[in-house]
Formats: sequence, C-alpha cells, structure tokens
Amino acid sequence: IDGITNFPNNRLQIYNRWGIKVYETNGYGIDNNLFYGYSEGRATVKKSNILPDGTYFFILNYEVSDAVWKEKAGYLYLISSN
Repeated sequence: IDGITNFPNNRLQIYNRWGIKVYETNGYGIDNNLFYGYSEGRATVKKSNILPDGTYFFILNYEVSDAVWKEKAGYLYLISSN
C-alpha cells in the first residue's frame, strides 16, 4: 500500500468473497508487518495456509492526524506464483 508508512497508526482487514475475514492486523507496513497471502482465519482455509487464487476485499482505517481517521476500501486479486 503506497505511503502506508506515513500512517503507522492503521488497521487492515481482508475478507474473501463470502465476507469472511481472512486477515487482520494493526500497524500494517511497519516493521515488515505485511500480507503475504496466508490465511489468519479458520472458517474456510486452515490458519497459515496459502489462500486460494481469487478476489479479496480490504478495509483500511488509518489515522491522518490526532484522532482523525479515514477509511479506504477496495479489492485485490491473489494469484499463486507457481
């Protein structure tokens, strides 16, 4: 996420197409805290397993100034490198 290190106070959530959360973290992009396509949930894919190819949706909340937060939402497409 371009520029995310300028907003270290942030929260990222990623959902599969059924609305099930597969990844969540605070401080995304800080100290190598990144999404590598592995599941953090257990509902559809075992925790720590690579997620299947497909479209995923994200919600990013980040603090732009003292107690002022913004939200961005969008999608990403995962494809295996094999």
